Amino acid sequence: CALVFVGYQAEGTFGRRLRHGLSEATFMDGSRTVNVPIRLEVAVVEGFSGHSDRVQLMNFVASMEPRPQRVILNHGEESKSLDLATGLHKRFNVDSRVPFNLESIRLV
Repeated sequence: CALVFVGYQAEGTFGRRLRHGLSEATFMDGSRTVNVPIRLEVAVVEGFSGHSDRVQLMNFVASMEPRPQRVILNHGEESKSLDLATGLHKRFNVDSRVPFNLESIRLV
């Protein structure tokens, strides 16, 4: 069996750990811990992305009418996402957030 990653795997996720050679996964089965060996080949296809860079994203927000009141950034390296959120807030006075992995956000 093989698992092929064609996209980004965020820090702290199971996918990131698999991509970097995880050999055993630990799960809870009721009150007991179960260790499961990973017996598959993991491959990565690089360059399979259509993501915009920071300048393109800032220009996209600049072109929006009406301008959004809130922007939630939920994909990307944490430092880059925080930098973009700060830039959006400073330039457009937009409420911008970068949630933690698995964090819930109330939208209304």
